[in-house]
Amino acid sequence: MRVIVSGISGSGRSDAVRDLEEYIKQNHPKKKLIIMNTNRMMLEAAEELRMYVKREKMLDLSPSTLQALRSTVFERIIREVKEYESQNEDVAVIINTHATFRWREHLMQGWDFFYLTKLKPDIFITIINVINDIYNTLEANPLWGGMNNRLQLGIWQEEEAFTTKLMAEILKKPFYIIARKQPPETLYLLIFKHEISEKVYLSYPMTHIKDEEKKKEIQILANKLRNLGMVVFDPGTMELEKVYEDIPDDIRIYDFYQTVYRDFQLIDQGTMVVVFYPEIVHSSGVVNEQAYGFRNNKYVFAVFPAENYSPFTSFFADKTFISVADLVKFLKEEFIPSRNKEKKNLD
Repeated sequence: MRVIVSGISGSGRSDAVRDLEEYIKQNHPKKKLIIMNTNRMMLEAAEELRMYVKREKMLDLSPSTLQALRSTVFERIIREVKEYESQNEDVAVIINTHATFRWREHLMQGWDFFYLTKLKPDIFITIINVINDIYNTLEANPLWGGMNNRLQLGIWQEEEAFTTKLMAEILKKPFYIIARKQPPETLYLLIFKHEISEKVYLSYPMTHIKDEEKKKEIQILANKLRNLGMVVFDPGTMELEKVYEDIPDDIRIYDFYQTVYRDFQLIDQGTMVVVFYPEIVHSSGVVNEQAYGFRNNKYVFAVFPAENYSPFTSFFADKTFISVADLVKFLKEEFIPSRNKEKKNLD
């Protein structure tokens, strides 16, 4: 399995990969994971060529020099990936890289498209994070401190995901965005069990649920779904940006729109939407996500804690349940066995 993991600086991309590595060591020690960091490899390549490039000056090199270093690195990656695969039957090689850079108000490419087509990755993943978290991380970094603007970071993150998705579409490979705050199990299932795992978008009211116990019920359901072997995309891991008085209106507007587009992307990359109302409250997000999933060929299962509900509640659902227990029982005893049989017949 050849995996491209992209993400902008400060997104926590490398931390997510390291968390995955630790998760595999603790839970699946027979699995083999190889991590190749293109940034580090480019610095190594420069040193081997006696260029001795300072890390903070790497992006100031001429485009031709950067291209030459990328070519050197990807030649090495392609060679070593083949060696790893010849020695291990069940190995995943992660190429930890940037798709783009925003440096000195300029958009730059982060990988070599020619060599990506030669590498032929099996799956593309972009790690995303809350913009304020990215901003705070970069401001604390001597390399990036004082150069950051929240709106531009949001745009850069969107460009990173867009470029990665575009490459995946060109090569006809799956693409996913994964929030940094998702548990490492998410990456594990996507990489090692991509073909067989159900991928669930968990839709629930976020704005109007105030009771902490009700909020815990959401995470309890998410864990129950994970225990069934499902990938769970939880929009709560990319909660709305914290509102500060000094944030301009254009950033607020940008974030509001991005929340909608991002959550629809999470639905698009899944196979199922699970709608959960811990209590009966109004939620425009849940209503629209449920209808969007239903109209876009996703299984939709809803948990609504009342026997009497509007026809619209069940119209955009394949099945509606009163309790989480009923939903989990259905998934475990009926839906998953049926889906496994369906997938087996397709083989």
